[in-house]
Amino acid sequence: MLFKKPDFLKSPIERYRQSIEERMQSKAQIFREKSAQKKLLFVYTLAFPQTEDRLITAFSYGVSFASHPERLQQVELCLQVASNEMDWVHIVGYLANQLRTDCPFRKGEIIKIGQQISPDSEMDAFVVSEVQFLDDTSLIYDSKKSKGIELVQLIPIYQSEIITIQKLGIESFLQAIKTHQQQVNRKAI
Repeated sequence: MLFKKPDFLKSPIERYRQSIEERMQSKAQIFREKSAQKKLLFVYTLAFPQTEDRLITAFSYGVSFASHPERLQQVELCLQVASNEMDWVHIVGYLANQLRTDCPFRKGEIIKIGQQISPDSEMDAFVVSEVQFLDDTSLIYDSKKSKGIELVQLIPIYQSEIITIQKLGIESFLQAIKTHQQQVNRKAI
């Protein structure tokens, strides 16, 4: 007989992980990194490697531990791309760790990396968007006191597309790349 830990004994990361795994219908690999900022907890990355029926997917857990004056809701980052490179998974945890007190991660916001993210792509920036690859995008409650965590998606772009985004507007740009937004080698528009 297999015993399961009662919900009241689960830690916030266990509750968060359970919610993400239910949405992904798969078990996650967990990566933990020490906080880049004193007095903040570790940052976790939940990774789902690419399979025949799923693209490589990653979720952060640690942005919601930090506050930002422009952030109205607690958020966590997610990413889904067509690649086998784990650099895409690790960039999610890296950005969560480095920017969680400095960036509000609002939809439409552009995050410049300044260098190639992965050897299989020349993309070097992200645009923050609402999550487009999950059926369930409801808030995640990692504790009884939680007001809910909203997931936001990082969509990889080329820095050269920032001008296009400014000309077209974020909604039109996302619509233009909609069928190819998970391709890390798509042509720049």
